[in-house]
Amino acid sequence: MNDNSSTGTLIREFARLYVRDQRIHASCGDAASTVQCHLMTELLREDGLTQQTLVTRLGLDKSWISRATDALVAEGSLKKTTNPDNRRSVNLSLTPAGRQRASLLDAQLNSHADQLLSAANAEQIALVHAAMQILLPAVQNRKAATCTPQKARPAKKLSRLTLLASELLITPATETDWPAITGLLQGLGLSLDGAEEHLNNFQLIHAGKELLGCAGLEIYGKSALLRSLAIKPEAQGQHCGIRLVQYMIKTANAAGVKHLYLLTTDAEAYFQKLGFEKIDTSKLPSAMHASRQLQGACPASAIAMLLKIKKTN
Repeated sequence: MNDNSSTGTLIREFARLYVRDQRIHASCGDAASTVQCHLMTELLREDGLTQQTLVTRLGLDKSWISRATDALVAEGSLKKTTNPDNRRSVNLSLTPAGRQRASLLDAQLNSHADQLLSAANAEQIALVHAAMQILLPAVQNRKAATCTPQKARPAKKLSRLTLLASELLITPATETDWPAITGLLQGLGLSLDGAEEHLNNFQLIHAGKELLGCAGLEIYGKSALLRSLAIKPEAQGQHCGIRLVQYMIKTANAAGVKHLYLLTTDAEAYFQKLGFEKIDTSKLPSAMHASRQLQGACPASAIAMLLKIKKTN
């Protein structure tokens, strides 16, 4: 960032780095996954919400919320009660033990935030406080507007691209590509959780200047996780994904990876054609448990798959 950056750009950059720092140094305050952390702190502020309300407010996949909810209910931090307004749904509430845990978690996260101000003097802190009093209501108002039901718009019909193999290029991702990657992943409903931390192991496939897709690796010694495989809908069905996966396998091979893993919810057959085999999630290497994908970013229903890479010269 430079001195000429707009105020909005500075806010966005701070938010990005703050969340990353929080995950590293606060770890959601305890052993909770990121999704569980968001869920508990949201219910701490307004208890008795439905699961769909939490999905809307947190902007997370329903299966992720369901997985986190089941884990918290099983350990006694949450309870489910029938929604009096709709008996087909349930309200989620913190148990006394859950409220105590959520309050401790909230205090730890607040402490982390306060630590970031330790280098500022009283006058500077007062300026930050005043700015937050302006920004917080603005964000709260946008949140309320976003949660207001709107009439569904008809789906936009996409024009399928006609691509030649010679037109396709695969290049390493850089920091300047992150906004485009973010838009691509979010547009396809894929998680951003942990992606930026491994951006140096992402590859992009494009035709000319148009980004068509991306994929990343999380490398853990001799093992790696293939993640964030995303191809624009209008470019699908033209082997962009296959070409990108094959390139990622070569990249993993060059990095000394012997076992390439992935998690998928609906593409088991697709990856089987590329040489991956379904495995039990318990067989994922312990080192890989540090991945945000295994800490709640992927739903419990995700299928684990493995490709044993044969060393090539």
